[in-house]
Formats: sequence, C-alpha cells, structure tokens
Amino acid sequence: MGTISISIKEEEKKYPIFIGNETLKELSSFLNMNHPNKRIAVITDDTVNRLHRDKIADSLSNPLLVLVPAGEASKSRKRKEEIEDNLLENNFGRDSIIIAIGGGVIGDLAGFAAATFNRGIPIIHVPTTLLAMVDSSIGGKASVNTHHGKNLIGAFHHPDAVFADLRFLETLPEDEFKSGLAEIIKMAVALDKDLFDFLEKNRNKILARDKDILLHIIKGSIELKRDIVEKDPKESGLRQLLNFGHTFGHALELLNQYKLKHGVAIAQGITVEVKISALKRQLSANDEERVTALLRNFGLPANVDGNINPEKLIELMATDKKSINHNPRFVMLEKIGKCKSENGKFSFEVDHKTISNAIELCKND
Repeated sequence: MGTISISIKEEEKKYPIFIGNETLKELSSFLNMNHPNKRIAVITDDTVNRLHRDKIADSLSNPLLVLVPAGEASKSRKRKEEIEDNLLENNFGRDSIIIAIGGGVIGDLAGFAAATFNRGIPIIHVPTTLLAMVDSSIGGKASVNTHHGKNLIGAFHHPDAVFADLRFLETLPEDEFKSGLAEIIKMAVALDKDLFDFLEKNRNKILARDKDILLHIIKGSIELKRDIVEKDPKESGLRQLLNFGHTFGHALELLNQYKLKHGVAIAQGITVEVKISALKRQLSANDEERVTALLRNFGLPANVDGNINPEKLIELMATDKKSINHNPRFVMLEKIGKCKSENGKFSFEVDHKTISNAIELCKND
C-alpha cells in the first residue's frame, strides 16, 4: 500500500495531506525541501512519546521535545502558555517550525501555539488517532477549552502539511478507534450516502482495522472535509454541516467536564440530532433507524443516559458557536447524506420543547 497525497487549498494557502502506511518516513525530506535550517519543536503527549519515540527519532534529528500530559485537560490556556515559555526559554524564534504529533488535543493545542508564537510560525500535523486523521488535523482550526465551553478560544492557522501514518492506528486503544469512527459516521450521515453504505457493508473489516479498508474510509472522509472547508474556510456558513451531532455532543462533553470520549459524545449527539430531524418531519423513520443501527453496530451509543436533565443540556447547548441570541441551532438531516439548507443557512433554531422531547425519546431504559 503506497502513500496517497491529497491537496487542500484554504484561502491563499495550499498544502498536502499524505496518507499511507509509512508516511512519517517522508517527513524529513519534506522538511529539508520546504523548511531547510529551521529549528524544530515536536509537541506531543507522554503516551504518544512512550509508544512511538523510536518512530519520531527515526524521522527527525534532535528536535526540541515538548511533552504535555495526555488527555483533554491539557487543551487549556495554561498548557499553551507552558509550551510558549518552553520555546522562548530555548531561544526559538521566527526561524522555527512546530511538528504536532498526537491526537486532537495535541493538534489543537500546538496549532494555537503556532498561530500566536512570534505572531505565527509554521506547523505540520502528524495525527496519531483516527479522529485526528479525519477531522482535527484538517481545516486549520486550533483552540483550547475553558470552563465556559469547548473550543471557544482559538484561531485559524493552516498547516504546511499533514502526515497521516496508519501505523499509529496499530497501538490505538479500542475506545479511541471507535471515537474516530464516530466522526467518519458523522461525515457519511451528513454528506455522503455512498460512504454510509460502504460503512454498513464493511463493518467487520473496519473493526478488524484492515489497512486497505481504513485507507479508503480515511481518504473519503478527508476529501469530504476538504470540499467543505475549501468553500468555507472561516466557518461562516457551509462548514457548519461538519458540526452535525456536535451541538448536543459538545454540551454533553462540557456536562461531563471533558471526561467523556469525544466520539462517544458525538455518537449521542448524532442520535439526538437525528431524532430532532425526525420530529421536525425532515427525516424518515427508516433513515433514522439505519443511522442508529450503524452506531450500535460499531459499538457506539445510540441512546443517552436516562439521568440526563434536558434543561441543563439545553442551557449548555446555548453556548455553542452556532447559537444566535443564546438559542441553540442544529444542522438538520433531510435524508442520509443530505442536510437541510435554506437561503444560505445551514443550521436552524429548534424550540426547547422539541429538543427536550428528542432527548427524552433517546434515553436508555
């Protein structure tokens, strides 16, 4: 299996995404060609470093290694400041480049640091989780969390390249692998019925991590995201479609103080937001059942905790970036692979009674 290269153009910047089984080995030559003589800082977490330090050492010669603790709690302003201080203490300046090696937390944290350090230095993403490969490493969004909500402080800062090496997935824990599958399912449900059908038919091979099948669904998901972000690089409209399942999902993460896996939260978000689409008579009962069945078949939740207070979730959903006048807005599904759009709008306000009803109907017994 060779390396596949996908080109993505965002605003005035064009960069490659390399996907394959040994793409990390190509990182050194890319740096020599595009960033000769630049000082390199690798930002990663302690878990990735423990599992993959040999791969990193084989690809990069004596970089500054900046370690942060693994986990969502590191995606904070405090950790960003620590990274910046580390770079400054080691005399890094504008002649520097950051290599982010890790999952979504590392990518977002390092991306935000790169966006503001010396008013912006280049970054290359090396995603090590399925979720980061298909989502957070692409699109240039970088941010940190606060106790007010997720991803509310950040910047747009596009990478110079993305190297998605499938070898990292060999050591990925099952819950992290399924977390990434939730984002791929989201893409299929919202944007591509053919991908949805492929996921239905290839469940066993996907769960067995067949590399050819994984390459196919990763490539397909990246291309879907590319087509959206190229048309809407700053999330002014169309890009909201990528937030399907996230209005509820992000609120659920906040409610659980980010201790819930992102994919688990998004799967529940998909379940609730599909139910809202059905209640608003946008979506057929058959399509709703196919979506929830797909989630269950991949070991993801297709219901929500029976103890959840709908009013508390609605209050938290009001902090979502799509909200207007503190009213939650949702991407609405018309059928598998197609979301509602109307007069240039891609998310829609839903009355509190319908939201609450949808949550109650999705509760487990």
